Amino acid sequence: MKITAVEVFLLYDRFVYLKVETDEGISGWGEAAFHGGKITAQIAEALGQKVVGRDPFQTDAIWQELFRTGYRIGSTGAHVAVIGALDIAFYDIKGKALETPIWNLLGGKFRNRVPVYSSLMQRHLPPEEDVERVQARMEQGYTWVKLHTATGWAFDQGRDGTIETVEALRDRCGDYDKLKILIDVNQAYMVPGAMRVGQALGELQVSHFEEPIAPWDLDGYNQLQAALDVPIAAGEQEYNLWQFRDLITRANIDILQPNITSCGGYTQGMKIAALAEAYNRPLTCHNTDPALMTVAHLHFWATCQQCIYPQEYYGEDTHPLRDQTPVLKTPIQVVNGHIEVPNGPGLGVEVDEEMVRRIAAGDVP
Repeated sequence: MKITAVEVFLLYDRFVYLKVETDEGISGWGEAAFHGGKITAQIAEALGQKVVGRDPFQTDAIWQELFRTGYRIGSTGAHVAVIGALDIAFYDIKGKALETPIWNLLGGKFRNRVPVYSSLMQRHLPPEEDVERVQARMEQGYTWVKLHTATGWAFDQGRDGTIETVEALRDRCGDYDKLKILIDVNQAYMVPGAMRVGQALGELQVSHFEEPIAPWDLDGYNQLQAALDVPIAAGEQEYNLWQFRDLITRANIDILQPNITSCGGYTQGMKIAALAEAYNRPLTCHNTDPALMTVAHLHFWATCQQCIYPQEYYGEDTHPLRDQTPVLKTPIQVVNGHIEVPNGPGLGVEVDEEMVRRIAAGDVP
């Protein structure tokens, strides 16, 4: 089997989908996480040309060659995200060719359905509004909810409603057994601010405190992990195996958060999962597209022993690729906080190619 073409679709100037075609009439789909939509799409066009004529079954060899494209390695950001999108598409092709789901290619399932938490993205809302939104998610069957409660990249200088919001949630929504609260502040603090807020979150039984400080401050993370009771989570800003190694061995992070559409697809993702297993760390993947990205992750979550906690699912009421202009012909269903793992060949879902092309062409409302 040979790759004959790679087609790149930039959707809403943000989401980069790609389709890989082969000489046997089997095609596969992948997605690259957002690292600047147009930049990522341009890299996808360039790397896509390099895999034409290659055998999509040679995933590891192609991965390493693309990673070393050019004089220096493509170690971070859009470059590795595009490698991941291609890798996911290759696995989709392999699964379709062998008539088996991707999870079977990765070693089989630990779970048939994956628990997910509702990730609420709006920030700077009054605590009472966040309480109402969380209560609505609890009525839908979610028992884990994540909120974004402070100004990202503010270095202790931004608006911050974290403690007040969590106090209101505990007062109105119940104790730890009724609601697991996750807090993501997107690098809002330096170490002193993170220490102050983290101490309060530990007392309020928050289940994880995500990215409190800059991702390169590994020593700062180590200080926080040693002093705080609340588990520290990070990994959204990491793109390769040695960065996750450093999160474990230098930062001593409690919970690792890779995104396989950022850090190299299944080929790199399974190595990160093995690293997590070796150090006995759980994985709760970063995941912000409730369509193709979620499908790709479902196979990973089902396969990885370390995915013991609920995984991220976009929790707002509308998302363009799920709600306004759906790109999956059969929408993902969340039932009582769980998503069934697809059992069809490859990714196990059918992408609405006509809709993808319309969005890319700007032919949607």
